[in-house]
Amino acid sequence: MTTVTLSIFCVIAIASQTAHAMSGFDAIINDPQPANGSSKPTPVYTVDLNLPAEDRWTHIVTPYRPQILKILNFMKKIAPEGAFEAVTAILGDIEGAFGQPWADEMRGVAKALNISLGDVVYTNLYYEFDAACTSIVAQQTNGTIYHGRNMDYGLPNLQAVTIQVNFKYGDGPVLYTATTYASFVGVLTGIRNGAFSVSINKRQTNASMWENLIDALKGYHVIGFTLRTALQNEPSFDDAVLYLRQVKLITVSYLIVAGTKANQGVVITRERDHAIDVWRLNAPNRWFLVETNYDHWRPVPSNDDRRDPANQHMNKTDPNTFNASTMWSIMTMYPNLNNVTIYTTVMVPSTGQYLSETQNNQQ
Repeated sequence: MTTVTLSIFCVIAIASQTAHAMSGFDAIINDPQPANGSSKPTPVYTVDLNLPAEDRWTHIVTPYRPQILKILNFMKKIAPEGAFEAVTAILGDIEGAFGQPWADEMRGVAKALNISLGDVVYTNLYYEFDAACTSIVAQQTNGTIYHGRNMDYGLPNLQAVTIQVNFKYGDGPVLYTATTYASFVGVLTGIRNGAFSVSINKRQTNASMWENLIDALKGYHVIGFTLRTALQNEPSFDDAVLYLRQVKLITVSYLIVAGTKANQGVVITRERDHAIDVWRLNAPNRWFLVETNYDHWRPVPSNDDRRDPANQHMNKTDPNTFNASTMWSIMTMYPNLNNVTIYTTVMVPSTGQYLSETQNNQQ
């Protein structure tokens, strides 16, 4: 297990280094520019959790094969030496590295796309990095919680594989919904109907590579699979927050969770092995929380201030009339909507309302 986890760390370090070199996100987003392109609704698909894990994604990823291969080839083109060798080391014990059903779901994706399992594993790890985001949770006066999320990413053409997926068992009701990427079996944005919604924002860290390595050797979890585990297994906001505060993660992050009752909104600031801060709604005095990619108690870089404009926009709204449309309008204002925003999502856990569109589409 130690060897496998070390290999995961190597892939993560390489993918993160590659993404930084490609995107120039040293300040997460360096001087964000206005959005340039149209918005489009995300295509909607269903994953049947009753199916064998290897068969769940076949009908979804097959039509996207040309777009997925184009993005994969770009990743390979910019990958530093050693990236795919590190992935190969994982494949000897993919169950030990990721657990089930994630290992078999990735096997099924590889089979459907007629590509190597190593390619699928690499893309699933790569998508975890340089997600420069904005997440907002807000409470209307009547206690309804709204959750807005912009996913910003420097990877070209990612809109072409961005999809909405409803997860359910057979003919039963939808258990949870996510905005994700075809070939990525984890979740970075999602809602469990009638329970909670969750999003992850990247967090900067001053930890050295050696410190990261030590943490990676402890058997910590990949964040995309962790969020999907929460959506699939945790029945309530409180259960999800407890799990997400305690689970050991391979990367530092901000986990933003919204619930169905008054003041059920938190930003969990995570180190790899524990939460260092849980920032909660406390209406009416603190009726909204804005999280970009920096600790909320510290100032943001001058060349990436998306927090203050979002706070200003929110302060101009009225909590008595705040609704999903209000949240959508906030999320689509510059600079929170910017030239590297891939998608915008608004979620309402109490009603199950879920709105999602890709941004910066060029066609």
